[in-house]
Amino acid sequence: MASDHIKKLCLELDLEVPKKEKDKSYTIEFRDDIVVKLWELNPGFYFHSNLIMCPTKNKEDLFIYLMRANLMGIGTGRARIGIDIEEKFLTLSDDMPYEIKYNEFKEKLENFVNFVTFWKKEIERFNQLAEKTIL
Repeated sequence: MASDHIKKLCLELDLEVPKKEKDKSYTIEFRDDIVVKLWELNPGFYFHSNLIMCPTKNKEDLFIYLMRANLMGIGTGRARIGIDIEEKFLTLSDDMPYEIKYNEFKEKLENFVNFVTFWKKEIERFNQLAEKTIL
């Protein structure tokens, strides 16, 4: 089912249809800076995207800000902002632990990509503001 939804989406958006990788994921590149990995759950899907490299300055202030966004999923559309295993990137991830039809899949992925875009810009804005002021 995942491969069918992904293939249909890529054809609609005129994107290259990804092949299943060794870790059983699919990587969809929407733009150079927006790449989403999808895994098929049984049932459902899991989405994951790197937002930015983990900052070295004002890291604690940024983490507090992001924890507030994560609170009850209000600022993230129920997705979760986190850190990758190697602590190099801030990430956004979301899952749907249930079967969905194609239109629901497409809408959920669109919302996820919108939040990825928003948080990339918002974290960059926060970091620029943090450099100019004392938080």
